[in-house]
Amino acid sequence: MLPTCLISDLKIYQPGDSAKNLAQELSCSELTASVLEMLKGNENIDSLRDWLRPDFLAQMENMNLGASSAAARELWRSKSSFGNVLVYGDYDTDGVCSTVLAMEIFRNKAAQVRYFIPRRDAHGYGLNAEILERVAVSGCNTLVVVDCGTNDSEMLEKLRARGIDIFVFDHHSVSAEITIPAIVNPCTVKFANDEDNYSQKICATAVLWCWAWKEKIVSRDWLKYAVDLVALATIADCMPLHSLNRSLVRYGMDLMRHNPRRGLGALLDCLGINRRQLTEEHLSMRVIPCINAPGRISTADIAVRALLGVGNNDAVYSCVNDLMRTNRRRQSLTENITREIENGIASGQINRKVLFNEAWPIGVLSGVASRICAQYRVPIVLAAPVGKKAVRGTLRVPEGGNAVGILGSIAEKLDAWGGHKYAAGFSVLYENWLEVSRELENLLNEIKITPGELTPVINIIPSKISISDWKSISDLGPFGNNNPSPKFYTENTISVSEINPLGKDNKHSFIRMNNSRLLAFGIPVPDVVREIGKVKGWVYHPRLDYWHNEEQLQFILDYAVTE
Repeated sequence: MLPTCLISDLKIYQPGDSAKNLAQELSCSELTASVLEMLKGNENIDSLRDWLRPDFLAQMENMNLGASSAAARELWRSKSSFGNVLVYGDYDTDGVCSTVLAMEIFRNKAAQVRYFIPRRDAHGYGLNAEILERVAVSGCNTLVVVDCGTNDSEMLEKLRARGIDIFVFDHHSVSAEITIPAIVNPCTVKFANDEDNYSQKICATAVLWCWAWKEKIVSRDWLKYAVDLVALATIADCMPLHSLNRSLVRYGMDLMRHNPRRGLGALLDCLGINRRQLTEEHLSMRVIPCINAPGRISTADIAVRALLGVGNNDAVYSCVNDLMRTNRRRQSLTENITREIENGIASGQINRKVLFNEAWPIGVLSGVASRICAQYRVPIVLAAPVGKKAVRGTLRVPEGGNAVGILGSIAEKLDAWGGHKYAAGFSVLYENWLEVSRELENLLNEIKITPGELTPVINIIPSKISISDWKSISDLGPFGNNNPSPKFYTENTISVSEINPLGKDNKHSFIRMNNSRLLAFGIPVPDVVREIGKVKGWVYHPRLDYWHNEEQLQFILDYAVTE
């Protein structure tokens, strides 16, 4: 089916003299200046210059991780060895990456470093009191908590009272009193204005990496070879790509292209991704789902071992193949549940925003909720039982909602909860679920959804975009949350000279216009021919490709535009 959008959904930008003047002032191409003007035209020239060429060292110098950053530094310096260290992580990509990074850092001052990542279906969200008791009696001298723990001071204080050193590196919202000195979380800092709080919009892996950089915990040269973990986690957690995050992702992706860690390089090989061509889309759509999958449906250990590169090459590739098999299983579960919900919505059988099913595996529900929320622009809770005593759920809200605010308003009825503005998770006793589900339904119905913004596009025909133009625009990347990849628009007044199949199976097609081709992946020729008479224009984006080691620019169709 030909994907379409309405002309009224677009904000069409026509480059003019102002873009030429901006290009001269910023020493960039006119097309790059046009993208900057389209996306950030209301910002001053210094802000645009910083966006084009971020000053990483200045960003790091000005980063504020809070007073606890110095407290954690002093604890680090106070001992020559932390003895037996346990890293307690989380089961998503940010949790896995921060676990691996913590293990690699603390090996510098430890007799032994082990890790524990809870099972989503057995241990729930955040720290687990029963597991921490096992930690206390197992001979652990130091506990390093990553991607959780900010709101668990009471549990952690009991361990500290038993002589265990505690470090926490987290980025989640603060909802409880913090009494542990070495909880490094920029969300504990009060900022005067939103411009200064970019440090609060980084993932947990970045919190740990930036702490180690700022406090000179380990060699900065070594840290440069661990920034790949930060890039993966930043994209996986959909962190806004402000100047610092863009720099971290850019450096991390450059490392992946030229010198990836063994397990990550093996995963790229097995996925058939040419390292030289690695893009943000490859990471978000193919690599990160594989790293996420084990923690969603079983245990995240496979992902940790893969990124640590444990064993010989055969062992690493075997681990990577396990990752891919697990991801295929996750995809199947996700598709089945998504289809079940979509069919229910279409038939009118589902008219609630809080959905519960005893057969759903809790680990895949966050992905399903994200898809339903994005597709229908509605807040949604998906929940399932864990054993006979508890229910765990995941909450997603579109623009206009606040997931952690919603859960915070009923916190006294929850066993555990946490998350971000648009995504959160919780646990509740089975006996309280009915009451909690009713309150959540009421709260979700009160959300005033912000209308979707118009999609900005630049009006330019594909043949006017050169390889050098697109490479120049790439300086504005990496692209993602809060920094969308630019899209372009061309009217359908240009003669379409041919519509032909693309590939051997005829599942794809291309549309030739003058000297350019729009590649329509997943859209066969009959679908294009059937709708071509209604099309007023095309939305597309460029992509750099390599064929026989030669660079070429492809133009990928996003939407056919109708009235």
